[in-house]
Parts: sequence; structure tokens; C-alpha cells
Amino acid sequence: MEKSVLRFFAALLAASIVFAAFGQFSAAASDGCTVDHEERSVLTTVLKSMSARSRSILVIESRTDSSHFARTFRLADLLLRDATSELSSQLEAAPSGSTVFLSTPAPTIPEVQQHELEQDYDAKLSQSCRIPALNNGSKLLLSKTPAEIKQIFSGNDPSKGWIRFHRLFGNDAELLTLSRVAFDPAKQYAVVHVSSGLSETGGGGELYLLTRLNGDWVVKRTFSTWVT
Repeated sequence: MEKSVLRFFAALLAASIVFAAFGQFSAAASDGCTVDHEERSVLTTVLKSMSARSRSILVIESRTDSSHFARTFRLADLLLRDATSELSSQLEAAPSGSTVFLSTPAPTIPEVQQHELEQDYDAKLSQSCRIPALNNGSKLLLSKTPAEIKQIFSGNDPSKGWIRFHRLFGNDAELLTLSRVAFDPAKQYAVVHVSSGLSETGGGGELYLLTRLNGDWVVKRTFSTWVT
């Protein structure tokens, strides 16, 4: 368990170290890649959903996550797991010894759009981009640069980094990293991955699937991707 969490924050620190080591090149790359308006709209919807369920401060790294933790899953597998879970619920609800006629769950999204989302997600993870400040009206969202995160977690002891983090932002504060947002060509569906951490032994990831409803993005499903 601890090794998994250490790998997670090692990835975060490694990204910051590479940023510092390559200096001007990385800064130029960041300047040339900023998430666009549509991606920001999706990220704002996801963060609004998260902040509505939490009274804690959410500290967001202002560069998208392209690490291993944003790649440890396939959308097709998550959708299959979701459908299998629904079938299992039907079986558990049936009286013992009865004949059960299972109804096939309606697909969460059409298969064509599923493949389009996967292709766009894989393509966008090839480049980490800057996330401008996201204004969703909440005082519980704070944006910090990779350099600022690196400074907080400097040193070889992650536990000391978390002590500094919670001293700055509160005992229940979470650190979030967000992936790029993937869309189908018609932009009716979107997916984004969020990794979160509370301590050196507490972290996890979720994939958010959104759909457009009356012109606005709405969270349709949330899938757990990893946990410690």
C-alpha cells in the first residue's frame, strides 16, 4: 500500500524535478499548451461536483496529469465493470431459489463514442498542459503551480511534506491532479481523470464521465480507478 502511494507522489515530484531541470524548455512548452475553454468548462463542472460533497480545501495542481496514474485503466473495462455490477444487484435482489430473468443494462454510452473518447484521451495524455485558474465561485478551491507543490513536498520524507501541506491548507485538505479532458467529435460526451491525496497512505483516482444536457456539462458516471 505504502509503495503505491510513494510511487504516486514520486511521479508528482518527478514531474516537478524535470520541470526545474529543463527550465526554459519546459516553461516554453507550458506556455504553448493551455487547456481550452471547453476543457475548462468540464473541469469546472467536475470540481463543482467535488466541492459540493466536501467542506475541505481542494488544492489543484495547475498542470494536467500525464503520469502512470492517469493511464492505469481502459474506459471499456470500467463500463463493463459497471454493467456487471448492475447485473449482480439484480441477482442479489431476487428471492432465493427463484428463476431470474436478467435485463441487459442499457449502454452508458454508445460503443462508437466510447472508442472515440478512448482515442482522444490517449492522444491528449501525450502532453501536459497548463490549467488556468478555474472560477466556480468556491473559496475551497486553490490552484498551485508544480513548482509550489514541489516546494511543499521537498525532501525525502513524504510524511513531512504532508505535515507542511496540511499546516498550510488545513487538516482535511486534499491535493488534486487533473488529466486533460477527452471528447467525442460531436462533444456530447467527455471524460477526465482526477487523482487525489490526503496523506502518504491515503490516495485514489476517479474517472468522470460527463454528458451534455441542454448545453451544459453534467456528470453521468464516476468510476474508481485506483485506491490505497
